[in-house]
Amino acid sequence: MQVSSESVENEAQGSSEDSTLNETRIQLAYQLEDENWHYAIENQLNIDNHGEAIKGLKLRGIDQKSGSEESILEFRGHYSQIGWNTEGFSEEAIFSEPINQTHALEAFALRLKENLREEYSVYYQVYTSEFSWLGWAKNGEIAGSMGYGYGIEKINICILPASEEAPTNGHDSFVEQVAVEKTATIQEISAGVQYQAHVESVGWQNTVKDGATAGTTGVARRIEAIKLNLSLVGITGDIEYRSHIENLGWSSYSRDGAISGTTGRKLQLEALQIRLVGEVAQLYDVYYRVHVKDFGWLDWAKNDVIAGTTGFNYRVEAYEVRLVEKTGVAPGTTTRPNVIFKQPNIRYSAHVQDYGWTLGTQTNGNIAGTTGRGKRIEALKMSVDNLPMSGGVEYRVHGANYGWQTYRKNGEIAGTTGQGLRVEAVNIRLTGEVAKHFDVYYRIHTENLGWAKNGEHAGTTGMRYQAEGLQVVLFLKGRSNLVQNSQSYVTHKINSIKAVSRYVRVYNNSNSAFSNEPTPFFTKNASVARFRGYTGRAIKEVDTTSGRYYFLVAPGGNLGWIKASETENVQSNFWMYNTDGPYPSLNVSNLNISVSVSQQRVRIRSGSRTLYTMLCSTGMNLWPSTNSTPYGNFRIQAEKGSYFWNSGSGGAFYRSFHGHGVYLFHTVPIATPETTVFNLREAAKLGQRASHGCIRLSVPDAKWFYYNMPYNTPVHIYY
Repeated sequence: MQVSSESVENEAQGSSEDSTLNETRIQLAYQLEDENWHYAIENQLNIDNHGEAIKGLKLRGIDQKSGSEESILEFRGHYSQIGWNTEGFSEEAIFSEPINQTHALEAFALRLKENLREEYSVYYQVYTSEFSWLGWAKNGEIAGSMGYGYGIEKINICILPASEEAPTNGHDSFVEQVAVEKTATIQEISAGVQYQAHVESVGWQNTVKDGATAGTTGVARRIEAIKLNLSLVGITGDIEYRSHIENLGWSSYSRDGAISGTTGRKLQLEALQIRLVGEVAQLYDVYYRVHVKDFGWLDWAKNDVIAGTTGFNYRVEAYEVRLVEKTGVAPGTTTRPNVIFKQPNIRYSAHVQDYGWTLGTQTNGNIAGTTGRGKRIEALKMSVDNLPMSGGVEYRVHGANYGWQTYRKNGEIAGTTGQGLRVEAVNIRLTGEVAKHFDVYYRIHTENLGWAKNGEHAGTTGMRYQAEGLQVVLFLKGRSNLVQNSQSYVTHKINSIKAVSRYVRVYNNSNSAFSNEPTPFFTKNASVARFRGYTGRAIKEVDTTSGRYYFLVAPGGNLGWIKASETENVQSNFWMYNTDGPYPSLNVSNLNISVSVSQQRVRIRSGSRTLYTMLCSTGMNLWPSTNSTPYGNFRIQAEKGSYFWNSGSGGAFYRSFHGHGVYLFHTVPIATPETTVFNLREAAKLGQRASHGCIRLSVPDAKWFYYNMPYNTPVHIYY
């Protein structure tokens, strides 16, 4: 098939084909908890919470023909431990219930506003890990399950004209388990629980039951796996449980004596969740607690609440489980069954010569005070927040003429103001429970000094040196990446900083990594270490006493600071490189392509999750002008080729998305009718609107797209 080039794209934009483009009348969208709004593609809304029960759902539908922003959807939901949120349907413009944040959505009913019911029908189906996909419900029918405690993990919603055939998969849309009435005698109905622990250096212990201890205490041995099952009389049901495993995270749920955890891999369990399902869940609650390194016994958890810790890398050493009738009381306190890691913020401010307190509060390793200006610190204030446990911080200073003061705390002033007296040294220490789990590191900016820790001196005494800057950082016990008393940290300072714009490639064998600040001691961003061997755009250049640094960005977001010596300049041919790191696998669900004309970005997505972001060049004008890229919903078409050439213009590795060869994804323009010589002047425009309507990509991005993007993949183009 003869494929037209960009030189004829503008002719196609005026053709009658545009008039056949379908405009979506009803725009569906959803939001989960604090995520962004995600929009339907071709009237099909696919909600996926990636294996977790849906909480915090917001749902809306807009009739774009009406010009109103009021939602045309009415909703009611059934939640775990709550039931129906309302007797009738919600008439909120955007549906959202506060209980969603802690209680899983188990079933719901959905319908259109009355003025649209004759013209359209709304269809919806749900997915749970226990039932898989249930059948389609419509127009106010219930979808989901009740009485099982199973949270919905995925939802499909579509709105169709009332005359169209309804979707179906042959399954019921709703499953309900009728409540069990306890009419039998106590002797006729009973329930107990048995459980085991696989312990480090011991293996599987003997089975214990009904509140006895499985595991060990006082000998520092990790539990590596668990097994549980029920003994039931007069009722049916199961027990399900999962574990948070070192380096692996949460496992899937196991049931009735199956192993949760690992054996032979020396991996510790760090937290548990246990729940009852079926009839037994209607008559009994399951309580459980764990003994954790450095915490000891935590309080009792109940019915799938987390017991243990996450984020601390602390081992579970023992656990206990009990069943309690619904009318019974907990076997002990339930205030703190778990401790979830949060990184505390250490906040500090300095009263500085000639500046006073005006330099503001700093946090987590940033410099309070000044460097290179010869201005003394005269006083300090300090506090901590975002603590995962109780505790605080205390601090004191050694100053000219007064020596060591007593400790201050919680934002109190240490030092003096209005007397012109320098601070020369500091002590900082954590207090309460946080001191058992975290280290505080700090250093003074003066001569020949490094990091102090947990109450040690930092600074000088008897030398008449003034403190000019202060840094403070918190780490989990033993997890610091700082070197105490290291001379390499003392002299580091920024000499100059300037804005730049150049593309650089990170060396494959780079020993550096991206960091939040241009310093050799700052915490590295391991999440972007994958960019070794790939390009980024430097937007800042800093000269320091430890060398020159670049701040790099990629189309998908900021990367951070890296040593300039770990990069090479590729500004002259940046379009010959990947624009967002290594390419992802496309073996994903709901693969789609999103093109932002305003941002000049092509995003390869799985549902609403971005897998890869490409720098691109769309039409030089805005739709619907000539030489512009059309907006709307399209699909990857069959037309493709290694290159095209027409009237002195062309591109390589093209794939059609509209007009069957008119609008294409392809490389930056080629200079001759071959695929190896490129138009350098046009290629340098990548990232700007520059084409006649096609979407230009870097050479490797276009080549990967050409060979890997499946036929019929949805494409959404917007401003």
